[in-house]
Amino acid sequence: MVKYVSPELCDKYKHQVLEISPAIQYYEGTLARRESSSLSDQKIADKLGRDVDDVTEIRCIAEIDLLPAEAWIQAANWKHEAVLQSFKRQRLSRKG
Repeated sequence: MVKYVSPELCDKYKHQVLEISPAIQYYEGTLARRESSSLSDQKIADKLGRDVDDVTEIRCIAEIDLLPAEAWIQAANWKHEAVLQSFKRQRLSRKG
């Protein structure tokens, strides 16, 4: 279950959490790249003295914040087009 994390708590810890969270990530369509020291959310929580659910939620929010608005718009447009194509295929298959 997702835990509510206040904006203040998120702002306070998001840079620290990103710095020590797992993965090297490249965000498609952007120049953003993030490398880390590969600590688990539990280890990050222990290091920062926070609850692991807080750290997980903060990390997810912080990673989403890295994406530019253009990426969200492109994703929405892609999904919209995929739905339209699906409806067209269904209609054609029913006509037979």
